[in-house]
Amino acid sequence: MNQEQNNMEWPVTSGDYEIGDTNSSVAVVTLASDYTAWGLKNYTICGTCFTENFGIEKIITNVLANPNINCLVVCGAESAHRAGQSLISLAENGVSTMAGSRKIAGSNSPLPYLNEIPMTAISRFLREIKIIDLVGNKDPAAIQKVIDSCTGQKRSEAHIISMPEINENSWKKYEKLVKQNVMSKIKKR
Repeated sequence: MNQEQNNMEWPVTSGDYEIGDTNSSVAVVTLASDYTAWGLKNYTICGTCFTENFGIEKIITNVLANPNINCLVVCGAESAHRAGQSLISLAENGVSTMAGSRKIAGSNSPLPYLNEIPMTAISRFLREIKIIDLVGNKDPAAIQKVIDSCTGQKRSEAHIISMPEINENSWKKYEKLVKQNVMSKIKKR
């Protein structure tokens, strides 16, 4: 890390997580499961993710900001918003852009839009971070084994992006899309 990165405050965005060994190459997201009960170790950051939009954007923002991280383990119980399925769809299919919105291709979530961070960050995340699919796995021993098996080259540099603060009203920008999705499902019946 260069001097600027050493002085950087990391993680760069708020969330429900704990910091482990900042030199580790692994980030862990336990989706809707309580990571504090599992006793995992040897990770840089470990936390939850309940939403398929802002939650995933926060993961991308924090992971890219630490150049030591090259692997993301996605594990634990799925949330009602299917954040895990959306993360895996993102890794497999990327995003499709339509009418200025970036939708996670193949996501089954209600609002799988990644509009708060630049497309360059999403592209870089997909190119530089290995995403390991353990969605549904709640066995700490099995998850720890995967964490311990993650190795690889450190990334060349941190990629710092800013993301607006998220609050209880942030989702309202998607209200029109929600109504369109609901109406299209009603029409299909």
